[in-house]
Amino acid sequence: MQQEGCGCQREDLPWSGRGTKLDISGCRFSLYPMDSDFVSIILGALEKTDTSAVWSQSDALSTVYRGRLPYVADAVKGLFINAWRPGVHMALEGQFSKGCPGDCDGDSLLDRQGPAPNQALAAKRHFPVLCKLALYPMGVGDYIDQIAQVWRMAEDAGLAPATIHYATRISGDVHQVFDYLEAVCRRMEETVPHYILHFTLSVNSPTQE
Repeated sequence: MQQEGCGCQREDLPWSGRGTKLDISGCRFSLYPMDSDFVSIILGALEKTDTSAVWSQSDALSTVYRGRLPYVADAVKGLFINAWRPGVHMALEGQFSKGCPGDCDGDSLLDRQGPAPNQALAAKRHFPVLCKLALYPMGVGDYIDQIAQVWRMAEDAGLAPATIHYATRISGDVHQVFDYLEAVCRRMEETVPHYILHFTLSVNSPTQE
């Protein structure tokens, strides 16, 4: 869906003249292993993850994957699972997005077909994940109904959603959580012109609850 009549394409805005009608979804994220060996964990995970189905770029702050949603979600999940170590506290913070009026047609890979490349390897590993998320459906008046529906999706998925200040918290197996995040993105791509799904994943937290 494209944004129309929302004022996002005014000529005085920095992204005037930009935008894309291509099927480009993206996720920008940062990985934080709380371990003295964090460098090899991060670089090792990046090396092990098959990014052949997405356009990718890493810098000192973050990594971005761009392409079709199933492959973007597969690459992010693959990287997180490849970085996981028993007993090592680790967090991944990121945001999925599609429909930004400042986007462009470039820096994307959209011709991939077939199974997601990290699916088979990732399916062999299971561990519990905590997640907080905040959804921003843009360019629609019924945004609060969109957010409520996503909450119900978490209930239906057995992820025990709980309201916390400024976010929703869920928990479950790593595959359940990533399947849910992808399902939320898919719903947003079908119903709103632009969305941002901000999320934080945590494993092996030392915090006692």
